[in-house]
Amino acid sequence: MQEKIDRILQKKKVLQPVEITFIEHIRNKRDLSPPDKKIINNIYHKYCENGWMRSYDKRKRKIMKSCAEFWINNPPKFSELAARVLNDSGFIPSKEQYKEMCDNREARNFLNPEGATPKFSAGNLLEIGKVGIGRRLEGKAAIVMKITRSKQHDSTPGEFYYHVLPQGETSLVTMKEKHLKELEDYKNES
Repeated sequence: MQEKIDRILQKKKVLQPVEITFIEHIRNKRDLSPPDKKIINNIYHKYCENGWMRSYDKRKRKIMKSCAEFWINNPPKFSELAARVLNDSGFIPSKEQYKEMCDNREARNFLNPEGATPKFSAGNLLEIGKVGIGRRLEGKAAIVMKITRSKQHDSTPGEFYYHVLPQGETSLVTMKEKHLKELEDYKNES
């Protein structure tokens, strides 16, 4: 077990802060508990034994860089991690960081805009969430009348725009998907 700990410590640059703290805490322990051993084995597999580090190839690096550029252009989500990816060419994200940033709905739609599908359909009753402009609409119910796709915005190709009719309004309002959510009362009834 001590060999594994020593090998893990050689990879200190790429370990997460919590992993470094854990390894440094247990490195001189004589008797390790079964949970300690399990965590050591998981970290060892992740960084040393055909784990994530070896599978992070040119293709994944390219995807990660594309996603980082997307998130820099669409803050605040992942801004810090995206900046690290773009500014440190030697940075290798953890598997969890990669999945978080590149394997979510927005990233999949960005990476493959042709295969993207809208989250909501025409006719859905939704709630307008926090919107920087027009606070008067925040929290109002709205019905989706029409859905279009963005082609003109380079940072968000294929992004969906919803043309909604808010409660009490007489004209349609165009909103991004991220500003809409399922109506709570409506969701509980179905």
